[in-house]
Amino acid sequence: MNNKKLLYTLLLGATLTSCAEVEICERVHPHQGDVNFTYTWNKPEDKPNRMGVLCYRVVGQWKQVAEVNTDDLTLRLIGETTITPENRPNENPDEGDNTGGSDNTGVTEPNEPTEPTEPTEPTEPTEPTEPTEPTEPTEPGTGTNPPQFTPTVKIPRGYYKFATFPLDNPSIDYSELEQFMKNDAKDYPLQNVGLSYKVYDIKDPKLNKPLAWQDFNPYAKYIQPDVEPLYYDSTTVQQVRADRQTTFEFKPKILSQNIDINFNIVKNTDEVEFKVTEVWAEISGVPTYIKMNTGYLDITKTSKMLFKTDIKPNNPDDNGNDTNENKRIACHGNINVTGVVNVQRAYGETLEDVRKKIYGPGIMQVVIYTEVYNPKTGQTFPQKWQGIINLYNTLNKAKLMTTTSDNKYVYRNGEHGTINISAEILLDGKTVGNIDKGGDALDRWIQTDSDINIDI
Repeated sequence: MNNKKLLYTLLLGATLTSCAEVEICERVHPHQGDVNFTYTWNKPEDKPNRMGVLCYRVVGQWKQVAEVNTDDLTLRLIGETTITPENRPNENPDEGDNTGGSDNTGVTEPNEPTEPTEPTEPTEPTEPTEPTEPTEPTEPGTGTNPPQFTPTVKIPRGYYKFATFPLDNPSIDYSELEQFMKNDAKDYPLQNVGLSYKVYDIKDPKLNKPLAWQDFNPYAKYIQPDVEPLYYDSTTVQQVRADRQTTFEFKPKILSQNIDINFNIVKNTDEVEFKVTEVWAEISGVPTYIKMNTGYLDITKTSKMLFKTDIKPNNPDDNGNDTNENKRIACHGNINVTGVVNVQRAYGETLEDVRKKIYGPGIMQVVIYTEVYNPKTGQTFPQKWQGIINLYNTLNKAKLMTTTSDNKYVYRNGEHGTINISAEILLDGKTVGNIDKGGDALDRWIQTDSDINIDI
């Protein structure tokens, strides 16, 4: 009996003095490990200046975002409210608005005293010795001075999933990641978190667009043209051990694609002489939502992009511009997007029904700006023509994306793709038409708008 009592006493004592991996234990006597991250880039010249790393402990949940300087691989922990570029603290506290961080690069304990120094003579109107220090800085991102970049940072020990992404991309909306940082994992699991491209209405002055654009495919809003490449990588679940340094390696891949788009304009100037001055285009079906835990793109959330094309007349003038006599123009656009997905086939629709759609993803619009010669006055006047095409067959041939087995997500087939539109635009100064080469596999242009009726 005495032996049993002794064993029970020893077990009880061990239980009371043991430390489970919970936050309160870490605050009393932290069990933390030093971590840092290395990067291997396919194209080092294109790497972003800053990368973010989501540090997510899968058991005994703990989460934080580290900011990594990709030049020297120093890093710092940033607060949950300083993920977006405009909210993160300035590295120089004397410049601009600093909204995040104490000088602490650890987890819970700041390097500086938590209480400001009291005035030596409270009755005098002098200010405290350190008036700018926060009273109780509880985590990185809540003080007035930004945390400093260091070779390593301390995080609680445990098993982590790490994911890296651009932190200074002005085209990205980080709001879901911020919500994930603020909320409990059971209410906001990592599987539901993604990064989104910011979208703009056609009338938004921030959107780079031509002056005379009428949207005949208004199913979604626009992303900015020429968005910065989006890099991403993640690790399998990895262990961080206490009282030692662990290095984790990333090999970021570009989620976005650089896509060349080629099409031709054939001019018929038998009745009306004109020259093409500018050609703008819009492509729809650009995925805007990236899953944080996998890097997959959500095909149910797509947007559009406007872009200007380069025009190359077959017989240009001395400056390379189109002439009234020229008969053919090659148009080329280059865009950086996550990809382009096709128009979706709804239940009960035939293939012919899908090919006739001019609404939704996989649709391209063009606006052709021209100068038309009027022989009655001997002068020219501007005129624009607008056309639209369903790229169903063209995108199938381009094979830009691969669809996951559940048909909900896609990922790109390489960093570069090409969309070659076989259908040629026939423009005679009165209508936008097609050069019909025959065959059901040819996508067709349809005129949607002309701003002037020509009467010659």
